[in-house]
Amino acid sequence: MATRGALALLVLGLAESGLSIFQWMQLLTLRGGGSTVCGVSDTVNCETVWNSAFASRVHDLVGLPVAALGLVWGLVAVGLSALFLTWARSGRPVRPAANGLRLVAAAGLVSVAVFAVASAQSGALCPTCLATYALVVAFAGVAWKGLPGPLLPGAGEWGATLKWTVGVSAAVFLATLLPGRATPKASDASGAALLPPVPQVASTPMPGVTPQTPPPPPASLEEFLRSLPPQHQQFIADSLAAYRSETPQPAASPARHRYGPVDAPVKIVEWTDSKCPHCKMLVEELSALKKRVPEGKMSLEARQFPLDGACNPAIPRRGPDAPSVRCVAARAQICLEGAPDYWELREKMFAAQAVLDTERAVEIASSGSVPRSQLEVCMNSPATATKIQEDSRYAMLHHIQGTPLVLVNGRQVMPSAPFIYALVMADGNPSAPGFDVLPPPRPRPAGGHDDHAGHNH
Repeated sequence: MATRGALALLVLGLAESGLSIFQWMQLLTLRGGGSTVCGVSDTVNCETVWNSAFASRVHDLVGLPVAALGLVWGLVAVGLSALFLTWARSGRPVRPAANGLRLVAAAGLVSVAVFAVASAQSGALCPTCLATYALVVAFAGVAWKGLPGPLLPGAGEWGATLKWTVGVSAAVFLATLLPGRATPKASDASGAALLPPVPQVASTPMPGVTPQTPPPPPASLEEFLRSLPPQHQQFIADSLAAYRSETPQPAASPARHRYGPVDAPVKIVEWTDSKCPHCKMLVEELSALKKRVPEGKMSLEARQFPLDGACNPAIPRRGPDAPSVRCVAARAQICLEGAPDYWELREKMFAAQAVLDTERAVEIASSGSVPRSQLEVCMNSPATATKIQEDSRYAMLHHIQGTPLVLVNGRQVMPSAPFIYALVMADGNPSAPGFDVLPPPRPRPAGGHDDHAGHNH
């Protein structure tokens, strides 16, 4: 009976290890700019959990992403289960391994509780995390019911129990630490981290304080591109090749609100959804760009593509026309167009994405220069609904497959701040000689520019 219990624990540990490897690979896909199989919607989305502040703190603290912690737990469970089976066959006492397995089960249950709370606070449900929780709970049940002896180590058993449990745990942790540290963090995945520092305005230094002078911005396109890591140079080379192959399309409708001059050499039009995680990242990167790009070099136009058929005719209806945060946020942003604090309030709305609901969206939108009464009248007007439909038709002309969708000078691009910054430095010329320092582009996958059409969020 005891051997069968240990064998079941071995199988559960292997299952959790395999699931965690899959999660880790999905995380690497996400950090590379791709989409994951568990990014189903805004509420069923592992990506939101992995990009949360909690996940970033864990990665900073232990050197491993949360998607990899399950692998550590699973491999420790496998190691102790294998020890139990080996000792049982050789007639050696199995109590140190049995006690260790129960300690691992207890640690797993505590971790499940902590991660479940963190996942709930992020506002998303992680389906692969639920599978992990189920495996851990099953493991705990078998460890406590299917192994011999008392549940807790005896007075003389703690030494051997901790020696083997801590020893196996330390070995597994050290083995995974190097790839864990090499895994990009959520902050690293943001293209804003690759941009040059914000230009500093001259100020009078305080007496006795030596001012810290940041490095100057790159003097040329070549210098900026050479400053990027090789993988990002390759990404820009691939993006540039796709950009050059596109035929610029004229604007389908006039801009309603624009940041920057109408004759800027780089004109950006973007479509977002208020609950799309990649859209939040795009808004943050564009905010960083605005602080770094010289005045007059870039213009930005924000369009709406709420992923809800209640207000967007391009999206199938999924139920009754109850108030939708996606539609409410889109209407609110349209009604802020022309307000002096439009961009600031829009960025606040995306910053609050994890807790954004209909009331919070209206609260943020009415916290500036537009009073709530005026905002609500505008949001409920037929003209605002017409503008959402206009934005939707415009996006459909570019075969939008998800959000965000980004156009630069009438051509679709990946939502990448470094690539857009490079185009700004080239004055919008994709054939500028400075791009010659990039490596050759890789062959494009089948489907051409469809790879640029958002992340299916």
